[in-house]
Amino acid sequence: MNSFKNHAGFSISNSKLQVVEINCTNNHFFLKNVDEAYFSEVIDFKKEKETKIGALLQGAFDELVLKNPLETKFASFTLPQDLFYTVQLPYDNTLLHDDLYEEFKWELSVLYPQAPINELIIRYIEIEKNNLVEYNSAIVVGINRRYLKIIKNFCYQNNLKLKYTDNLSIAAERALNVVTSTKVTGLTLSAFYSCNILSLIFSYERKPLIIKNIRVNNISEIPAKIVSEINTKDKKITPDHIDTAYIAGENLSHALINSIKDITGIEFIQYNPFDKLTPEPEIYNNPFFAERYNSFSAAAGIALRAI
Repeated sequence: MNSFKNHAGFSISNSKLQVVEINCTNNHFFLKNVDEAYFSEVIDFKKEKETKIGALLQGAFDELVLKNPLETKFASFTLPQDLFYTVQLPYDNTLLHDDLYEEFKWELSVLYPQAPINELIIRYIEIEKNNLVEYNSAIVVGINRRYLKIIKNFCYQNNLKLKYTDNLSIAAERALNVVTSTKVTGLTLSAFYSCNILSLIFSYERKPLIIKNIRVNNISEIPAKIVSEINTKDKKITPDHIDTAYIAGENLSHALINSIKDITGIEFIQYNPFDKLTPEPEIYNNPFFAERYNSFSAAAGIALRAI
């Protein structure tokens, strides 16, 4: 932690830009800023030109820093879920890294024939066989380098030093791990919802076992989607097997959370990603901090990644 530098985490959706800024003094972490600004129009990342996307990002960023200038030059970003190609695949752990990379690249080209496969940046997390997945597997994530270029150019134009770029749900999971620290034991389910995609991460002793992204046409479908996903795991996962469940994301009303509990039999906790941070005095009156903290889990998670 002594190497931590003041850090701003930005979360990008198709409609807005969120920021969480964390400062460190004497190894103590302070929440400096929590805010969001809407784009002047909804962004279709797969169709719009890079220049237009950059201009819309710049407009929202200018609005944020006009209200509260950044005190740091270090920034990290999360990008919308639907820009990532995510799949969990079996793998041969005797293969060398380069061979494994090519194997995953080929698998993605088969599963996502529309993907610009030669333009993808691919990363993977190896998972040893376990009680839920009875073979060695890897969570493979690919993203078009075009989007990383947009973020890199944006940082250059604003004199920011880019640290990390990540997926919304994985960043939110980082925030959850920081908040819960060593409290979490057993099998955990964490859900994240944004822009019509529901991400489910099953973890054991805080280590991910299964990641699944599910398209949701309407937010009211979330309870049924969770039930369906649990019931398709060859009955290895039931509500009784899940020790703790968490949820974060956009537009998660109390009525929806209650509906999820009634339909799934699982009580989901809307965690506060700022729980381990000391707010600056002016933050206490910020409605995003006081009331909508859960929707900033991805921005907080990517800011906390530097810790």
